[in-house]
Amino acid sequence: MLSVASDVNLWSRDRRAGGRRRGGTGSGPMSARDNRFEPTPFGNYTLLRRIGQGGMSEVFLARPLDPRRYHERYALKRLLPELARAPNFIQLFDQERALAERLEHPNVVRVVDGGMVEDRCFMVIEYVEGLDGWKVTRRLARQIETLPLDQVLWIVTQALSGLAYLHELRDEQGRPLGIVHRDVSPSNILISRQGEVKVGDFGIALISSAEVEQQRRQRLRGKIRYLSPEQIRNQPLDARSDLFAVGVLLAELIIGRTPFRGQTDIALLLNIRDVRLHLAEDLDERTPAELREILMQALARDPQDRPASAAAMRDRLLAFAAATGLRLGPAPLAATVERLLRPGDIGDEDVLRDTLTPWAHEPVGPRAIAVAGGKPTEPPVACYRVRWADGRESAELSYAEIVEQLLGGRIAATDEVSVDGAAFRPVNALPDLLRHLPLLTPTTTRIDGPGVPDRHGLFQDDSVAGVFLLLARHRETGLLVADAGSVRKEVYLVEGHPTYASSNLGSELLGEYLVRKGVLQRGELEMALALLPRYEGHLGDTLVALELVDPLTLFHHITEQVREKVLELYGWPAGSWSFFRGVVCDKRVFPLASSAPELLHAGIHRSRSDAQLEEWWAGLGERTVAPAPAADPPAEWWPLTELERRVLAALDRPLRAAEALGRLQARVPQAGRAAVLRALHLLFAAGLAQRTD
Repeated sequence: MLSVASDVNLWSRDRRAGGRRRGGTGSGPMSARDNRFEPTPFGNYTLLRRIGQGGMSEVFLARPLDPRRYHERYALKRLLPELARAPNFIQLFDQERALAERLEHPNVVRVVDGGMVEDRCFMVIEYVEGLDGWKVTRRLARQIETLPLDQVLWIVTQALSGLAYLHELRDEQGRPLGIVHRDVSPSNILISRQGEVKVGDFGIALISSAEVEQQRRQRLRGKIRYLSPEQIRNQPLDARSDLFAVGVLLAELIIGRTPFRGQTDIALLLNIRDVRLHLAEDLDERTPAELREILMQALARDPQDRPASAAAMRDRLLAFAAATGLRLGPAPLAATVERLLRPGDIGDEDVLRDTLTPWAHEPVGPRAIAVAGGKPTEPPVACYRVRWADGRESAELSYAEIVEQLLGGRIAATDEVSVDGAAFRPVNALPDLLRHLPLLTPTTTRIDGPGVPDRHGLFQDDSVAGVFLLLARHRETGLLVADAGSVRKEVYLVEGHPTYASSNLGSELLGEYLVRKGVLQRGELEMALALLPRYEGHLGDTLVALELVDPLTLFHHITEQVREKVLELYGWPAGSWSFFRGVVCDKRVFPLASSAPELLHAGIHRSRSDAQLEEWWAGLGERTVAPAPAADPPAEWWPLTELERRVLAALDRPLRAAEALGRLQARVPQAGRAAVLRALHLLFAAGLAQRTD
């Protein structure tokens, strides 16, 4: 058997389905016709062909210089020349290589050599002769087949053994390294002609650095359905994140399709984040109850509810196989691989290039627009004119310009619009425009508006935190509308938890937010806005389709943007609020995952500066402060920090304000006055502490 494959085995379902490879100058792999690479000595190897290039490295098919080993083939991964003089990248590459060389397990792809030659860092990776899991399942699907259950369990238990080894790896001092693969997917499960199973593409698991975070996100393109909910929520990861991906893999191998659906990448990410599964019927028909239980545990939304470790999940699957009389081993899988192999699968240059090239690192640019006949055409651009109630008419507007005016409340539901010179019609008769209209605007209400508010008040009397706390306490579902002058915000809540927010501020539009954050350039945003009608007016889908932003990065930015819209409210010193019970959001939106306690906690901390906290504390004068006798909600409801818990514990009896601050500072001397005041303010705003007159 030939030695080894690569840790950059990056297949994509979109690519395999006929999607074009993203273009770029000098970054993509050369085709077989254009490849004029001459065999070149490099250290102890001969570079036979340049297979491809990624964001940090280039990959070659190589063989040893030793004539006795001419039959061996390897993938040689070498740091790009432009990065060879960058100390940070050299250190990262060397760190990855040094750690990878320590890996020695039958179910993990090996790094067999590495070092520095001609001032270029490199590593040599084994090549597994066979197919990856993606090819196996794809070819079976074309034959309307799925793998027999014994072969499914052999693949998954062997992969879990490899992951268990990675997860449990320790340094020279015996300390856990805490490695998480992060990219478990069928394309990274390599299956040899002998039925051996190896986990590959572990490079991104071995190093953690801001310099490579964008590379990681690019590599996940086309594989987002294997992300865990915590990866999507941008939360810390541990080994149980990989077990979720194994659960997705197991489900796909059993039922022959993904357990998650979504018409767009963003919709798919939302379904994974909230673990909205689509497999119950198929699973009930094809899967014994014990196996269903193991699978559903792996697919739990909360990592705490998943198996404790890869080894634990493997052992439970092995016990299930033994109890049901399934004999697991490599021979049946080897026979399947041999049956599925095609001429050219082994050693063919195109196959090797696809297998070894980190294609998702190639420069990102707009996809070509597919049209009938194969000839590209410019998309039609509609022109809009607005006629307001007072008779004024606008100049010609683009779709993006009219959407911005709708979102900003400058066009109402009863205002009329002409499209491409057609007769004027009210906005509420044009679905493509109506969906962008806020439920309420400062000057007008939509025809289907919510009517009289069930609760209302002024922020001068009720703090923003107090309003959200009231709604959370009563588990209200509906729409909160906040007004301050010409600015309006709408926050939708479900059982007291804010789920979505919008505003009429141009600066809070998604496109402007992404430009401000440096995610998009102005020209890229303008191009995306011009093409909005092709994607039903959804900017997120447009940006992903044009490949201007990868789905996971966009997901995180949209989440943060919606969250910021809510938190910005806490800085309002004045304004009015109204709550309409039972009003649900009728738009296709991006619901928040943050809970009411977390948002309240963050908002209260942002509501006052250090100077304002001093002013607030001085206003207490000689009043007495004390713990609240029956706080609602209780302290356990809040995500209190360690300092806040200690301050609450120290405030165990009524004290004069000045005495209380001195006592608390003495209890937590390392915190400082400003931090203690901020903790005290949080406790008062949360209703956990009170003043007595």
